[in-house]
Amino acid sequence: MKKLCFLLLLLPLAFGSCDDDDESRVETWTVASEKGVTGMFWGLGYIPAYIVKMTPNANWVTSSAHINGFTFEKGFEYVLRVRITPITGDICDGPSDTYTMEQLISRTPAEPPVDPKSFSPELDVTIASERGEYFSTPGYWFKDMRYTDSYWRPFPWEIEGFDFKAGFEARLLIRPVAEYDDAKADYEVKYYQTKLISSEEKASEGIPVS
Repeated sequence: MKKLCFLLLLLPLAFGSCDDDDESRVETWTVASEKGVTGMFWGLGYIPAYIVKMTPNANWVTSSAHINGFTFEKGFEYVLRVRITPITGDICDGPSDTYTMEQLISRTPAEPPVDPKSFSPELDVTIASERGEYFSTPGYWFKDMRYTDSYWRPFPWEIEGFDFKAGFEARLLIRPVAEYDDAKADYEVKYYQTKLISSEEKASEGIPVS
């Protein structure tokens, strides 16, 4: 009988060992009541992103994480427990972790604690003298002036405040901003001209042939 009791005491240890390879962790995040933007891994593409604090004393940052089980509503600040699980195998350029809400701690009406536009970088670009298309979407040809070996790439978004003139190559500063669309009940990124640096009448060279 004593031997049986001893074996029963060992059972939790035996089954608990199944979690030894679990590399996930749980963090308590604060999610702000507005969204900012974060850059994608290609070109100048930006997407709406949560503004979060990953620990109580951390700085606010933007995160493109998709949090399974979490529904964001503009105007509310959230505190939640998030389980972060590494993705194994070949992830290429995709995310390296999955995120799942384990517990919603609070949901409070609030103003954003930081200006969402403070996460929007100002980008130096050159716009070609001809319009371009990206999968049948009208746009521009642009060069990213952060790189010395910059080449023309499609830019399939409108630039608010930019007066495009065919036959003129323009250099300007633009800023991506996450804006809430009431009709869609969701955020979208818009690009705004913040400064026109130059506009020169010339035919841009090296534009890809459609």
